[in-house]
Amino acid sequence: MEKQSLEGPHGAGELERRGALDGARRVLLVSGDEVLRRQLGGQLTRFGLIVSTRATGEGIAAAVVETRPDALVVDIDTLGPHSWPALEAVHTGDAPHPALIVLSADSGLPRRLTAVRAGADAYLTKPLDLTRLLDSIESLTADHQAEPFRILVIDDSAELGELHAQILKKAGMDTRVVSDPTEVIAAMDEFNPELILMGVYMGEVGGPELASVIRQYDNYIGTPIVFLSPETNKDKQLSALGRGGDNFLTMPIAAAHLVAAVRTRAERYRALRSFMVRDSLTGLLNHTSLKERLEVELARASRQGTPLSFAMIDLDHFKQVNDRFGHPTGDRVLKSLARLIRQRLRRTDIVGRYGGEEFAVILPDTGLDAAAVILDDLRADFAALHHRAEGVEFQITFSCGVAAYPGFDDAIALNDAADKALYQAKHEGRDRIALAAP
Repeated sequence: MEKQSLEGPHGAGELERRGALDGARRVLLVSGDEVLRRQLGGQLTRFGLIVSTRATGEGIAAAVVETRPDALVVDIDTLGPHSWPALEAVHTGDAPHPALIVLSADSGLPRRLTAVRAGADAYLTKPLDLTRLLDSIESLTADHQAEPFRILVIDDSAELGELHAQILKKAGMDTRVVSDPTEVIAAMDEFNPELILMGVYMGEVGGPELASVIRQYDNYIGTPIVFLSPETNKDKQLSALGRGGDNFLTMPIAAAHLVAAVRTRAERYRALRSFMVRDSLTGLLNHTSLKERLEVELARASRQGTPLSFAMIDLDHFKQVNDRFGHPTGDRVLKSLARLIRQRLRRTDIVGRYGGEEFAVILPDTGLDAAAVILDDLRADFAALHHRAEGVEFQITFSCGVAAYPGFDDAIALNDAADKALYQAKHEGRDRIALAAP
C-alpha cells in the first residue's frame, strides 16, 4: 500500500506542529488514477491529514482494518463494478466505520443513489474542488465533544472552594481555585475563565467589591459572575448583583443544581462570545479579539520569562484572484489558508483574520528563529496548493513578517515590527518570510 505521511527531517517536535501526532485524522484514498492519488494525496497531507492510498478497490475492507482511517475517499470512476459491494461491506456490522466520500464525474441521480446504498456519507463531483473535500472530511470526522468549560472558583476558604470545584470537575468542567483575592486578575489572565463562581463574604475583600474590580477590565466585562453564598436576604442579594454579578445561588445547594446553573450560564457566554470574537467567513478570531489576545499572551510571556512570536501574513496579488474569478473564489482561498494555518499549528497557537486578505498568528513559547521555520514551512505548503475556478487551476502565495518578544516588549511595538517586516517581504519580491530585527 502506498502511504503519504508527514514524517520528515524535522523530528517529533515538528510533526507535532504539523498535526501528525495525536488527534490527526487519517484518510484512505482509493483511486486507479495514479496522478490523482499523488496530487490529491499530497494536497491533503499539507493540511495535516495522514493519507494512505490504494490503486484498486480490491481488499478495501482489509485496508480499512489496517489503516483505521477516519475517512475513506473513493474515486469510483477508476474502479471496477465490484467496488460497490466492497464499499457496502465496509459499513456492515456494528463496528465503527470511516466516513465514506465518493468521487465521480457522474452527477446523475442513479450513480448518487448507488453511492447512498453503499453507505456514502458525501458525494463530490469531478473536477474536484479541494475545499469542498476538506469541508466534507472535517464535518464528517470532527470530534464534536466540546472543550470543557473553564470555571474559576474564588473563595477565601480553600476547602470550600475546592469542594465546589470538584463538583464541577466531575461534571466535565475545567476548574481552578483562588483563595487570595490579590491573585484573581493574574489567574484570570492565565486561565481565561468562561465563568466565575465567587463567594460573597470573603474577609477583607468581599465578593461584590471584587466583582466591581473585575468589571473594570475590558477583557472581562462580559465574563459571567455567579455568587454562591448562604445569604438569603433578597435585598443583599440584589445589592451584590448590582456590583457586577449575573446570578446568585444560595447555599446549601444540590450538586446537580450547581452544575446546571453554571453550565447554562457558561454555554450562553461561549455562544455569544463566539459571535463577538470570530470572523464569520473563516471562523478565526477577528481583529479586535486578536489584539486583546496578543496583550494577554504578551503579559503571560513577561510573567513567565518565555519567548513569544507574532506574525503578519498577507496573500500576494489577491486582488487579481477576485478580479478574475470573483469574490466567492477569493473567499474559498481565504478559507483554505485559514484551515491550513489552524490545522497545522498547535492548539495553544492563536490565529486571527486581521482584515481582508491579512491574517495574524501568535506563537507562545516560540522564539523568532523557530517561528520563521514554522511559518516558512506553511508558506511553502500553501504555495503548492492547487485552487480551482471556472475550470482553471491556479496557485497563490503569501508573504509574512515576524517579530518576537522580548526583542519587542509591548503589543504595539510587536505589531508594528511584524507589519514592517511584512512590508519588507513584499518589497523583496513576495512569497517569503521577513524577520524584524530588535
